[in-house]
Amino acid sequence: MAFKGLTDSLHKVTDRIEDYSLSMAEYYKLRLFKTTMKGAVSLVHLLVYGSLSLFVLLFLSIGAAFWLATFFENVYVGFLLIGAFYGIILIFMFIFGRKIIERKILYKFSGLLYDEDDLNPRAQAEKEIEEYKQTLQNEAVRKANISN
Repeated sequence: MAFKGLTDSLHKVTDRIEDYSLSMAEYYKLRLFKTTMKGAVSLVHLLVYGSLSLFVLLFLSIGAAFWLATFFENVYVGFLLIGAFYGIILIFMFIFGRKIIERKILYKFSGLLYDEDDLNPRAQAEKEIEEYKQTLQNEAVRKANISN
């Protein structure tokens, strides 16, 4: 009789552990899918808006180069000035912009990976432990009632 109760308890515990591991595996699969899709959507947005912005910048630069060429009466001077302007911006970006860009990218991608609506693993584990302790206490009370 005691062995049957013990084996039933062990079967219940193993079943719960198996269910827990399956649900955690499914949770992490869904979380990986969610994170991957958020990254893919961000990449598509970056490619679309980036390419459109580059086209706008290209045509504005060509227009500005031709406009400057009318003042200096040489087309190549207008293009050289626009190229120098972009070269100066590039130098400033290398000197001052690296840390700013790093921070913005890290902040953006950490926001993609970690949501506020995700479960806190520590809190979830503590909740599972408390439920397991409660189950063990209920089993102990049940066994005490059976043996009395």
